[in-house]
Amino acid sequence: MSTADLGPKEGSSTGRLLMAGYVDTTDPARLGRLTGGILYDFMMGERFRASGWDVEYFNLESLPRYARMLKFPSAGLISSRSGGPFDILLTDLGSSSLTLGLQRRAQRSGLFTVLICHHFRSQLERTLPRRLLYTYTEKRIVSEADFIVAISESTVRRLKELGRSEQDILLARPGLNVQLADEPRYRDDAKRLLLVGNVETRKGILEAVKALACSGIEHAELYIAGERDFERGYLEKVEACIGELHLDGRVHLLGRLSDEELALEYDMADVFILPSCWEGYGMAIAEAMARGLPVISTTAGAIPDLVSDGVSGLLVDPGDWRAIGAAIHRLFSDPDLRKSLAEGAFRSAVLFPSWDDMTCMVFEAVESRVRQFGNA
Repeated sequence: MSTADLGPKEGSSTGRLLMAGYVDTTDPARLGRLTGGILYDFMMGERFRASGWDVEYFNLESLPRYARMLKFPSAGLISSRSGGPFDILLTDLGSSSLTLGLQRRAQRSGLFTVLICHHFRSQLERTLPRRLLYTYTEKRIVSEADFIVAISESTVRRLKELGRSEQDILLARPGLNVQLADEPRYRDDAKRLLLVGNVETRKGILEAVKALACSGIEHAELYIAGERDFERGYLEKVEACIGELHLDGRVHLLGRLSDEELALEYDMADVFILPSCWEGYGMAIAEAMARGLPVISTTAGAIPDLVSDGVSGLLVDPGDWRAIGAAIHRLFSDPDLRKSLAEGAFRSAVLFPSWDDMTCMVFEAVESRVRQFGNA
């Protein structure tokens, strides 16, 4: 399709969008449980649909295993399976070299390409060869996109380091999944720590357990809400650590909760903790702040853009469970500090965007750029 073909198609009042990512629309029940970057992508797609666009979601996980491993040939399979032609390809950086293949095929067909950057895989890799490989691939993907949506200030800075101009980047922070509390959360008899995140290495679950053990706050309990079997073998390590540190009655692995159950956990919590080694934004942290909770987290990734150390929470170096334990001790031993940080978190959260604000901003920016693209 050439640029001259951009514009309304038969049966559509505006245009057609292909969103290639990990949104699975074949299971309505699963749609109601979306979180993180997948929820972000879905909310964006639905904004286009509500604005008169035809939107088709293509779940990359539905591709045959060989196609996902080969990556580049997958672009042809997507083209043959989807109901094109389209005006816009919207995909995210997480698909790595598959994203690059999709971008190039889309550009040969005259599509406008939008890249969503949730996080950079290169910054999660621990070995130098893999980090260099992902950095090389990500730089090529970033350079190929016509327009980029970044979810945090940290992501914007990284995109500029990779050579993209700020005029091609839109900062669009995620919306809130919880209702803003009426006031900051504060109780004199604090004892509940809440961690919302899947049981995986990146979320620092082991560090949180060790921190609780060394905090010196014997009455404190840690509640962990998230998928238990998200990372193979990690749950067993966490459970073994809980047993070795004699924390069986103080650490509670709740598993995945419904929205209603999670809202109740936020209401019962006194302090929110998430010692991640990396966050592209930190949606769970934003939710906790919106519920008026003080935060204990790390300086990794975009977290310092969200949490101001000493104002809305306490930040430590990622992986330093002793420092996390000291932060727990400070907050549970100093009611005035806990109250001050809860108030600071709540003040910050009042300024967080809603999903409606965010998706409207992205839609208007993309639609404007598409018009310029079509007139070029």
